[in-house]
Amino acid sequence: MNLRQLGRCGVIVAVTVAPLAGMPAWAQNAEPERIRGVLASVEKSLIVVRGSDNKTVRLHLSESVTIFGLSKASFADVTFGKYVGAVSEKLGDDIYSPIVRDSLSWLHRGYELRIIDEQLRGIAVGHRKWDLTPTSVMTHGWVDDMEDRVISIKYGPTEEEETDVEVPRDVPVLAMSRGDFSLLKPGAHVVAGAQEGPDGRYMAVFIFVGKDGVVPRF
Repeated sequence: MNLRQLGRCGVIVAVTVAPLAGMPAWAQNAEPERIRGVLASVEKSLIVVRGSDNKTVRLHLSESVTIFGLSKASFADVTFGKYVGAVSEKLGDDIYSPIVRDSLSWLHRGYELRIIDEQLRGIAVGHRKWDLTPTSVMTHGWVDDMEDRVISIKYGPTEEEETDVEVPRDVPVLAMSRGDFSLLKPGAHVVAGAQEGPDGRYMAVFIFVGKDGVVPRF
């Protein structure tokens, strides 16, 4: 079964791009398809991901695949200047951020916040639509301001290039760092990006792996 069929059957498939100089090819080439699920089996050059509907997809591995680890963190770890990523949704056209600036900014509700290791600063910087809900967005940037549990994620020099995100106490806060093949173990929750090769096989180009029971949302 191919990835698009799996997406219709229940494996969550999404698309993203993460431009960063010096990062792997998936950051620069065509946007990979995203596969969410649990690792059913792991071999030296192949993983099998099982979706929520119990269907599986085979992803081949190369030495250049990039692996990221996601572990539990705390909102208390968020400080000014930290590089972060968040999926959020605008609360409404008449609900504004409590952060004071020259112009009003809409307030977004966060669904997951990732505190990104300094070595990865700049990865996926920007703001783009996301498919968690019809109006959700994904933002990567640095923390430019804070007000209680609302953070301003800035990704450019102008006031328009920032997103104010409220992080409720029940929203997962994760630490993201580079990982390695040792994280790929049966039972681990993953989000993998894959591209179809000339031979029709799907190659994993990046893999986010939840550590200690963490389940990635994006």
